[in-house]
Amino acid sequence: MISARQLEVLSTVIEVGTTARAAQLLNVSQPAISNMIRHTEDAIGFALFKREHGRLTPTKEALHIAQEAQHLFMQQKRIDNIIGELKGGTMGRLSIVATPSIGHSILPRVLGLFMKTRPKLQLSIELGGVDEITRRLGSGRADLGLSITPPRLPAVYVRQIGDGQLMCICPPDHELALLDRISVTDLNHVNHISYAALTPLGQVIDNVFSDRGLERRFFCEVRHTATALEMVRSGLGVALVDSFALIGQQTTSIAIRPTKPVLPITMHGITSKLFPTSNLAMQFQDYLSAFLKNEGAPDLT
Repeated sequence: MISARQLEVLSTVIEVGTTARAAQLLNVSQPAISNMIRHTEDAIGFALFKREHGRLTPTKEALHIAQEAQHLFMQQKRIDNIIGELKGGTMGRLSIVATPSIGHSILPRVLGLFMKTRPKLQLSIELGGVDEITRRLGSGRADLGLSITPPRLPAVYVRQIGDGQLMCICPPDHELALLDRISVTDLNHVNHISYAALTPLGQVIDNVFSDRGLERRFFCEVRHTATALEMVRSGLGVALVDSFALIGQQTTSIAIRPTKPVLPITMHGITSKLFPTSNLAMQFQDYLSAFLKNEGAPDLT
């Protein structure tokens, strides 16, 4: 068996390239590093480094072991974080990866409220699609994912956080702003800012048109809700955006109208089955869910 300390020494020597530098980083003597490497090689029965002209070159086997050891180090780091949470109650680290429409809008707002009673909490926020969310959760680099589109993989848990809907937004002086409710298919007759057919929101909107034997038309294609929102603010056209992105937004520069048919969407919380979900991640999911229930739809008055 190789101990965690031996794996740490192996990985450090590979990373920095010399036993002398590894000794400095690990605060031990250079002979101690060299002896541990030799002891590890004796224990496993094969060489981990090629020794040429005083330099150590890791073998393919050593590189493979070091790569696998990263999962152990990540798990050890997660355990340390959990211990810190249990010890301090409001201390710890929360790593979230969210889709851009959530990360650019509602997430900062809710985190600001959440951290008022947790001032020592450390945060890590990344933005990415569903594939990036599942990769980070699967490697232990994130505690919680937030997405409108749920991943369909067996390695994650998916929880419904809150319900919303797509809303039509347009400049206040636009002809559609005169209506109380916007027919989705009417967007074919105006400067429509919309999403690619392969994106989740694009597919939702396409279904409305295809059910009526129509093809969706738009003059500008965007990938993210935040981009569509800013383009409408600039007077470039009309767009459908998720109601989560509108919570807390200044609405003086845009008109917001519900659609017909109603296009419901759901925010999902995603956690890994491969790593234990931290207490902080569970707390934040509950907090976000309660916020969405109390906040509701954006004010249309």
